[in-house]
Amino acid sequence: MKIKYNIIPKERVSFVKESFTIREAVEELEECGYRCIPILDDSATYYKGNIYVQDIYKAIIKESHTWDDSVMALADDREVFIEEQASFFTVFSSIKKYPYLAVIKEDKTFAGILTHANVMAILEDSWGVKTGSYTLNISTHEYKGALSTIVSTVKKHTGIQALLTLDNESRLFRRVLITLPADTTEKILKNVTHDLEKEGLRVFEIEKI
Repeated sequence: MKIKYNIIPKERVSFVKESFTIREAVEELEECGYRCIPILDDSATYYKGNIYVQDIYKAIIKESHTWDDSVMALADDREVFIEEQASFFTVFSSIKKYPYLAVIKEDKTFAGILTHANVMAILEDSWGVKTGSYTLNISTHEYKGALSTIVSTVKKHTGIQALLTLDNESRLFRRVLITLPADTTEKILKNVTHDLEKEGLRVFEIEKI
């Protein structure tokens, strides 16, 4: 899955230019209310790094920089960016370290940013939070065909809105979370649960979304 369609485009991103002073940068940060924003070149085309409000105040307090110094003196994360065509899985671990990731187009121009909120929206969509009805937490001993058995059993009664496996490193058991479609009735839910347990699977938790 590509992240291209889940980013905040440049037109909606607050940023400063590389010719800004530290004073101008902090004014922009205070106006937008963010703790960190991108630095772009003077044509607002290319990504040059990030500027953090905490870095500014730390530098001023320690008198290592003045308000009239270039914002580039405090530029951080200059090499922290992802390509617009990057997959969701390649950026998932990286974004945990930063407030957002700058996104670069194929021609190296700045496209926008991918935020934690964007990532959560992707996860919510893939999990069927807004389109599902019930989530079944199923426990099974690890054996060949276990997942196939779960899927085929559920599909006798209804579709599957989302599916997630946990404990993938375990050799003994695995948990499988299945989200059922929004139109799933309590009768269908009961039949699905009954047939899963009939197959030797344990439905140990059912959560209504």
